[in-house]
Amino acid sequence: MNTASAKAHSCSLVIDHDPASRMANKHSLAAFRDHDAAFCEGEPSHHGLKLAEDRQPEQVRGNWQSPDMLDAGYIANQVETVKQANVSILMPIESEDAAFVTVQSNNCASNADAASPTEVSRELQGQHLLAEKTETLAQLREAEAKYRALVEQMPVITYVTSLETPVKLLYVSPQIAQLGLPEQDWLDDPQGILKRVHPDDLAVAVEAYAYTYKHHAPLRCEYRLRKQDGSHRWFLDEANVVRNEAGESLFLQGVLIDITKDKETEQELSYYRQRLEELVFRRTEQLEKQCAILKSANASLDTTLVKLKHANTEARNSERRFRLLLDSAGEGIVGLDVDGRCSFVNRAALQVLGYAEIDVLGQDIVAMIAGDLILALEALKLPDMARDIIAQRSTANFKRKDGRSFPVEYSFYPVALDGFVDSLVLVFWDMSASQTKRQSLAYQASHDPLTGLVNRTAFEQRVARVLASARPGYFHHALCYLDLDHFKQVNDTCGQAAGDELLRRISTVLSSKLRQRDTLARLGGDEFALLLEHTTLDQARNIAHELCNSLRNFKFNWGDAEFTVSASIGVAAVTCTVRDVGEFLSNADSACYRAKEKGRNQVHVFLPDNVERLDQFLQWKA
Repeated sequence: MNTASAKAHSCSLVIDHDPASRMANKHSLAAFRDHDAAFCEGEPSHHGLKLAEDRQPEQVRGNWQSPDMLDAGYIANQVETVKQANVSILMPIESEDAAFVTVQSNNCASNADAASPTEVSRELQGQHLLAEKTETLAQLREAEAKYRALVEQMPVITYVTSLETPVKLLYVSPQIAQLGLPEQDWLDDPQGILKRVHPDDLAVAVEAYAYTYKHHAPLRCEYRLRKQDGSHRWFLDEANVVRNEAGESLFLQGVLIDITKDKETEQELSYYRQRLEELVFRRTEQLEKQCAILKSANASLDTTLVKLKHANTEARNSERRFRLLLDSAGEGIVGLDVDGRCSFVNRAALQVLGYAEIDVLGQDIVAMIAGDLILALEALKLPDMARDIIAQRSTANFKRKDGRSFPVEYSFYPVALDGFVDSLVLVFWDMSASQTKRQSLAYQASHDPLTGLVNRTAFEQRVARVLASARPGYFHHALCYLDLDHFKQVNDTCGQAAGDELLRRISTVLSSKLRQRDTLARLGGDEFALLLEHTTLDQARNIAHELCNSLRNFKFNWGDAEFTVSASIGVAAVTCTVRDVGEFLSNADSACYRAKEKGRNQVHVFLPDNVERLDQFLQWKA
């Protein structure tokens, strides 16, 4: 006899309102390998009775804790339903002495007949599993209650949103009530938190959420939420995507931290920062006034020096005040005696020149910083020349201690004593920053900020210079007008950023094919112009064809998209018949237009009307 045929067969019906309990009974029956049980399950009330009537099981198991089991009429109906069969009704109870009770039908002889020892063991095992499940559910509810209590005690708003329905709230902590609306209103609204975001912050918040939902990346943004009374509060929104053990994204969980006080503090700091700037500005004005006082005091410096010589105490006090005044001045101030040696120097001069005071006092400082000023010192013996020097403000290059030179503006102020020049004061201003700024402004005024090429204004100035040097009967110069083909397709497909990058790369490609004396400019949009000096018309045509070929072989990649770029080029020669720059550019532009009409990606040379008509006639005759 095989193992399968040795097994006992039975049919058991489990009636319980809890699916987990029904599943636990099923597993308990399956655990016994020597018993082959047919298992059916149902909920209490009429469904359980119907199964008992149809299936005629050997055993019916129920739960005393079920609400229907507390009804004596229901139990009577259940017994009546199975009275024609030898059926045991087993019901677990909560007792240390008995794991279940047995209610027999009329044909059952005794409790012992209703349930064998093996069945009792199975019932005990099922009761044990049920107890474990009940205990686990209790622990889970306790943990959930602790977590919820912890979340609700935190001074932040905790929320959970769905990943399938963007921004739809699945849970929000009771702290959300501080905004004036109950929790359920937030949960019912499909727009969730975004519905109450301030209009000025909505675009930033939507962009942040969109990025998070697309990439499942952490979320961090700041925005204002409107309360029910119309006021707004600032919040820091930080959230992360929660994943299961398999790494699958489940939902977005985050917190809203009220940062309104931080924002108010930030505004206060901004106010005090502005206030500080005002105080600095006023202090600067005071320093400028002190400088003006210093300049006016130079006129009476000789009288001050005489008094200093006759009163040592007063001299020391005056020297101290004078030193403070010099050090507070922004200009470099150097005192020179009749021999040209340094008698005093202020802090600004030392900082600019890079010397220490001990390095220059008593030294021929003029020879150290600017040898070309030595001739000016000779004017000390000639008062008339000294007056001429005062009348003008000169420029020169001074030399620092490390050998680097820098531009300055300077003036000499002689100090007269008894009608003779006794000493000299050199005042200078470091012009490095001003010179750099002027050079930067000049570059910005003449170059295109996107490509770094010469702009239209500077290009027209160079063309005007070339037109002025053109000779009758000679084609010494030429101009090319370039227009990119299908540039709008790149802009429309990939956006303005892609178009800007394409213009920069096109500029690099074109520049690499030109000579040093050629001038490439961006006139605007996708239009470029090229000035070819000392170039014949045939040479210009060849250069234009070379540029066309370079662009034809150029591939522009942006993301997954690849574009082929070409250009239509019009060429015009510089002749004396052209009256002004505008007409010259118009000729090249019209040639470029003809190149586009003829199919794009080619070169067309502009000819005067009579020459072009003759060329058309010869082509027709041929």
